[in-house]
Amino acid sequence: MKNLSLFIIGMVLLSSCTKSVVKPTSVTLNSTGSVKRTLSGPGTNYYVNASTGSDSNTGLSTSVPLKTIQAALNKTTEGAAATINVVAGTYSERITFPHSGLSSAAPIAVTNYSGGLVYIDGTSTNGGTNANMVTIASKSHVRLNGIIIQNDIMAYANGISVIGSGTDVEINDCTIHNVGWTTSMTAVPTSTNNAHALFVEGTGTTGALSYSNVYIGYNTIYSCATGYSEAMTMTGNVNNFLIEHNVVHDITNIGIDMSGYYSYTGVPDSVNYARGGNVNYNTVYNCVSKVATSGGIYVDGGSYINIQGNTCYGNGAGMTVGCENNNYTATEINVRDNFIYNNVTAGIIYGSNQANSKVTYSTLSGNTFYDNYSQGGYGGEVECQNTDHLNVFDNVIQSRSNVVVIALSGYTSTNLTMDYDDYYTLSGSSGTITFDWGGINSSGYYSFATFQAAGYEANGLYNIPGFTTASLPTPNLHLTSTSVCINRGLPGYTAASGEFDIDGQARVQNSRVDIGADETAY
Repeated sequence: MKNLSLFIIGMVLLSSCTKSVVKPTSVTLNSTGSVKRTLSGPGTNYYVNASTGSDSNTGLSTSVPLKTIQAALNKTTEGAAATINVVAGTYSERITFPHSGLSSAAPIAVTNYSGGLVYIDGTSTNGGTNANMVTIASKSHVRLNGIIIQNDIMAYANGISVIGSGTDVEINDCTIHNVGWTTSMTAVPTSTNNAHALFVEGTGTTGALSYSNVYIGYNTIYSCATGYSEAMTMTGNVNNFLIEHNVVHDITNIGIDMSGYYSYTGVPDSVNYARGGNVNYNTVYNCVSKVATSGGIYVDGGSYINIQGNTCYGNGAGMTVGCENNNYTATEINVRDNFIYNNVTAGIIYGSNQANSKVTYSTLSGNTFYDNYSQGGYGGEVECQNTDHLNVFDNVIQSRSNVVVIALSGYTSTNLTMDYDDYYTLSGSSGTITFDWGGINSSGYYSFATFQAAGYEANGLYNIPGFTTASLPTPNLHLTSTSVCINRGLPGYTAASGEFDIDGQARVQNSRVDIGADETAY
């Protein structure tokens, strides 16, 4: 998104939504587990060598390579497979895919040859009319593998831009760094200062014209001055995506964002939102804005998204789930099985900050929240804004203060259920635990017993969770064999399709789920 990211003080608060979203028909992408995707090299093979090549060569062997990647891409044919094998070196160019491949088994691919270090460097091309280092515009069956993209410094810079409509795009094992509106990581931006490391924008006007089957895996993104934008963004008419095993860190705003209902896309409301996606096993840290609360992972108006097995720390907030555009709804966002610790503010902020918008029919389950709100002051591990039908269960919630959960005043949290969670606080006493319920009953509960008497956490616990190592800055939040959280989660819980614990292991062992993100074999 281009506008100011989360939760700025002074926004108008109240009420409910008036529009709804349309659920996608299917989600077919599945996690690849712990193995990187590889390219098979089908079709014509071209070779590129910045040191020995010439763009007048055929490029058909390593002895007659082309000099530029773009020259090799220009030799590809629409609807035919090809692999561009790029020899290690620095390439001072900005590339555009001119054609689509044939199929998922026969794509057009750009890959590093023999695992060499291939740099696409923007230093000498900054300031031109093209702000993108790599452009994929309405192309299908394309791959980018093992490429390092760097030094793209200009207004609205994009390390990789995927825009338009199409299907089957994969960005795999790439590194993107030093992309920004400025070289300064400490500069304070205005709303016109924007950049993205990786930007996917679906601009098709119907569901059939979405950007679909987008895979982003095993990439590293770091040291990017993104201004009011994000390191990695899915927005507009984007359907069916998988974001997995990426490392995103040291970003001057949000790390990973799935957004919707921004008018700049030009897409009708019915399809103007990222949907049908999985965000799995990413590590996101030190994503902190100077002008707003920046989530490590953020859903802003997206729907039907699972956020699973991620580790988020040192961000403005660990995760945020909301809808910044008024009069819209984000729905069915499942945040589960994540480690979230030592973030500047809350572990998670759930719900819209707009008067007539909300987040609905979502779950917060099986996560481990530990010692968030590092800035000090008053704040909770979990904070709720405008939500309806949020189901919270099986989470470990250990606070560095005595405040654990806040239903924020000025917002409305309706049909909120909470049970089978384990709490622990600074005081070590369940008699001083604080649930600030200003967004529900204009009051609060100041002991675990009074919270239970109000109808919440009938089967919840107040007990030290029993982590392997609880010391910051690098805690080990796996459970010890004596933890009270083992086999104490929701009875009869059945893991969702594709759901695993923080380590990718079976979510339910020994017939009953554990509380927290770590499922033990004990």
